[in-house]
Amino acid sequence: MKILKTFGKRYPVSAFLILCFGFTWSIWFTVPFFAGSDWSLGRIYVGAGFGPALAAIFMNQLCGHGADIGNKKWWLCFSTFFALLFGLYFSILLTGDGITAEKFSQARPAGISVTGILGVIVSAVIGSFVIASLAVSRSKALSSVSKWHVSIKWWLIALLLPSVWMMLGVLMASMTGEKIQVEAVEHNLELQTWGLYTARSILLTFLVVAIGEEAGWRAWMLPRLQQRFSPLLSSVFIGIAWGLWHFPLFVIGQYSDPPEMVFAKAGACIMLGIVFTWLYNRTGGNLLMVVLLHTAMNSSPRFVPFSEQMGVFLILSLICMIVFDKMWRKSRVQL
Repeated sequence: MKILKTFGKRYPVSAFLILCFGFTWSIWFTVPFFAGSDWSLGRIYVGAGFGPALAAIFMNQLCGHGADIGNKKWWLCFSTFFALLFGLYFSILLTGDGITAEKFSQARPAGISVTGILGVIVSAVIGSFVIASLAVSRSKALSSVSKWHVSIKWWLIALLLPSVWMMLGVLMASMTGEKIQVEAVEHNLELQTWGLYTARSILLTFLVVAIGEEAGWRAWMLPRLQQRFSPLLSSVFIGIAWGLWHFPLFVIGQYSDPPEMVFAKAGACIMLGIVFTWLYNRTGGNLLMVVLLHTAMNSSPRFVPFSEQMGVFLILSLICMIVFDKMWRKSRVQL
């Protein structure tokens, strides 16, 4: 343990990445062993592998300013979110799931089984452990996941910016005659079915995906990189790691694209990472805001028609953020 502490203090970012990738990849690469080719069951097990948040929690514990795990507040938070996550994951066993509305409409229930129940329990335990540990953390950066007293403009930006890009993209696409598609309409989903799929998708994205990633990439890694590098360069470093971290999902079939597309994923993460860095810095290091932005980016296609033209407005936004905030300049960051 002494060697681990020494390494963690001397090379904190390297230690964080080793823990982050080690935990996630060891879980995700074994998903087919438990779930086989069942995508829905695989998704449940994938929920147990969000290493960024776990690595951030561990590193803070290692440095002596982590969470007071096991106190009354921690157990209250843990039990509340365990019940919620257990219900969400269990519902996947009953209805099946899909990465898109089309896939969901074709999905078959995973069914009740020992493997399924085990996956539900493990993923619910890990997810609720992360949320509870962040909520009671002595780190202001991590505990800001529950800091909702933020100016209304940042709430609007976090929740609506992806939709604005998409609506502007639709406007441009309509002017060029491009076909516009809406998930629920295109695949003739009943309102009740679409509502279940959408509500569960948003909740799992917020509670598991967004919190599980952003607590590590933005609340832990970004401030430490910005002590040495500019916000722009820090975003590039995180974007590369963030993108490559997803590699197992391509291999095990949770993503439909071939594994080599992980490099395109890294490129997209670099661009999006700049937006997350801008918002995180602008809100004084508020984890909740970047978690909401992450959730909005993943969930907006459920409500707003998607068009590739939105990329134009994403790039314009990046340029404005970089130029007006002078993101190439190193800024003082307090941990």
